[in-house]
Amino acid sequence: MIMIRKIILGSSLILVFLAGISPALTLKESINLALKNNPSIIASQKKLDAANARMGQAIGAFLPTIKVDGNIGRSYSQPSVVQMTITTAQGSVTQRNSFGPDMVADTKSITTSLSQPIFMAALFPGYKIAKKGADLAREDLNKAALETSFNATQAYFSVLKAEKLVKLSEQSREMAESHLKQVKAMLSAGVATQADLLRIEVQLANSEVSLTRAKNALEIAKDAFNNALGRDLEQDVQLVEEGFNGGVLNLPEYKDLLKMSFDYRPDWKQYILSKQIGEENVRIAATAYFPTVMLSGQTGNQIVEYPSYKTDTNSWSITGIASWTLFDGFGIQNRICEATANLDAQKANEEQIKNGIALEVRDAYLNLKSARETIGSAKKAVESAEENHKVSVLRFSSGVGTNLEVLDAQVSLTQAGINYLQTLFDVEIAKAKINKVVGKEVL
Repeated sequence: MIMIRKIILGSSLILVFLAGISPALTLKESINLALKNNPSIIASQKKLDAANARMGQAIGAFLPTIKVDGNIGRSYSQPSVVQMTITTAQGSVTQRNSFGPDMVADTKSITTSLSQPIFMAALFPGYKIAKKGADLAREDLNKAALETSFNATQAYFSVLKAEKLVKLSEQSREMAESHLKQVKAMLSAGVATQADLLRIEVQLANSEVSLTRAKNALEIAKDAFNNALGRDLEQDVQLVEEGFNGGVLNLPEYKDLLKMSFDYRPDWKQYILSKQIGEENVRIAATAYFPTVMLSGQTGNQIVEYPSYKTDTNSWSITGIASWTLFDGFGIQNRICEATANLDAQKANEEQIKNGIALEVRDAYLNLKSARETIGSAKKAVESAEENHKVSVLRFSSGVGTNLEVLDAQVSLTQAGINYLQTLFDVEIAKAKINKVVGKEVL
């Protein structure tokens, strides 16, 4: 029985321990979490909901408005007194006559009315503006999603890079410790000098500093990753390593990337939609030249009850209403001029926006191309540094080489590893930047 309790207790502790460990995340899972939790995505979605609601209001403007009004109450009004003076042969005679009941009345009424637009020229461009406004909000959501995906990707690879830098720093410290043991042994044998020992001790101390900084940078990278994903900053970060090998498959040409950017980029689509909204604003201003025709209908019942009698009145009416502004002090003309000037201002920025997009795409393309071309050189530098380190250690242990050669080889090997790691990171970020500036996943 005691053994069973121990097993149950041990199993419970294991489950509690495992529950506190976050599952390792892939790049895609990291991006999906960021898209789900990022505040800018949530805000953009709410703006899209509001824009869709405005479009619903624009559609509703074409439909009839039906209202029901009712009231119930009690009223009293003093009878009206009319005094009349009549001149007769016998003289003037004054008469006083009262009109209206001198009683309290209970009143009830209910009225149903319907109003239907027959022709309102502003409704059609108004609907188009509302629809394009919803499309504009949708592209704003797409832009926020691209930005969030890029930030999550950058944070993901920053953590992987920081983890590799920690391992690289640990390897540098291990090389320094191994060489320190070798120098101490050779110093005891009278082959090495005290200066050699001091130099390697300095090298070891520097490697310890670099390792501490690398570990701190890793913690900062994890905090940034959690922040990008909308998670608690102290949540454990475990990642499944994907990519980070410098591979770039089927990089499209710059001209193809530029063409795709004008097909998919949300900010370019937003510019086109804004220009179209400007055109509709000109049309709305011009609709003031047209008449407005409405149809209005009403039916109701009113009951007035006095203590001795009551009245019951039913009524209905159908009315056609037309309105046409013939002159408003040149207000219509000036509103058209204002809308046209705003549209022209938008069109004037078109070339600048195009050039800005082309510059972003070209910059991202050249950065990726440069980073990809640098990988081979950086990898070869690591291989050469490794071989140089082996040779310098062997020469020193054989008494041919110097301690300074070994120390220089260690520094060169560590720096080559850092450079190669940075190149791999640059490739992954450049790939993510390509996807962002084009507006869709290309790489």
